[in-house]
Amino acid sequence: MLTSALSGATRLVPVLGFPIEHVRAPRVYNPAFDAEGLDWCQVPMGVHPDDLATTLSQLAKVSNLQGLNITMPHKASAYALCTVAGPEARRTRLVNTLRLQADGTWAGESFDGIGFVRAARHHGMLHTDRPALIVGVGGAGTAIAFALLAAGVKDLILVNRDPQRAERLGQELRAADPLVRVHIGMAHAASAALAVNATSLGLHPGEPLAFDPALLSLGAAVFDIIAARDTELVAAAQALGLSALGGRPMIEHQVSAQIDFWRGAPFP
Repeated sequence: MLTSALSGATRLVPVLGFPIEHVRAPRVYNPAFDAEGLDWCQVPMGVHPDDLATTLSQLAKVSNLQGLNITMPHKASAYALCTVAGPEARRTRLVNTLRLQADGTWAGESFDGIGFVRAARHHGMLHTDRPALIVGVGGAGTAIAFALLAAGVKDLILVNRDPQRAERLGQELRAADPLVRVHIGMAHAASAALAVNATSLGLHPGEPLAFDPALLSLGAAVFDIIAARDTELVAAAQALGLSALGGRPMIEHQVSAQIDFWRGAPFP
């Protein structure tokens, strides 16, 4: 959307995060709104975690607010502020999308996992008969793990800076599906057909790689969910002859579902 086309009739869909400088989501969402013929506009808003509840309370009073997009580090805190949550949000206790209800409270859902699985499948990276490796089990990693499980991936390898957090997610996955096999640690990386960077490493140039792609087997694919820039991890994986994908397709593949949600569609 051209800023010259904005008016009082434009509906706002802010994206809330902190820090916010790296966020490029409006470059995906605003063209998607235009393609749907929607007079909507997304703008980034930097909101400190201590101010999230107050900010949501104030945004609920904005008469032309269509909804909210939620990014790091607010996904768990925003979930706790919802009075109604969709099935993915309840499963993961995270949200990345909010809409205002008639009574002024928030309804939320997580579309990260949906977007990831759709993108991985579209790019030929989803193999339900082979293990998937997820490095980083915070908000996005948790959503991706549950989405892969729902898509039929029954072997998951979890890696996290705090191994106990990976163990806890493993327990939650086993509770959701007793048939899932969960392994903890990079020692299992060679068996993975798909390796996912779900950490924030790669947002800024010069940061260390989330993992060494040389630990993967030939034929494995790497999906780095960082969308703000082309990462060194993707470049390193491609240099080894591995298929590698950045994070923008994950966003692109969840936008249509989010738009439906913001329009008032039932939870997916």
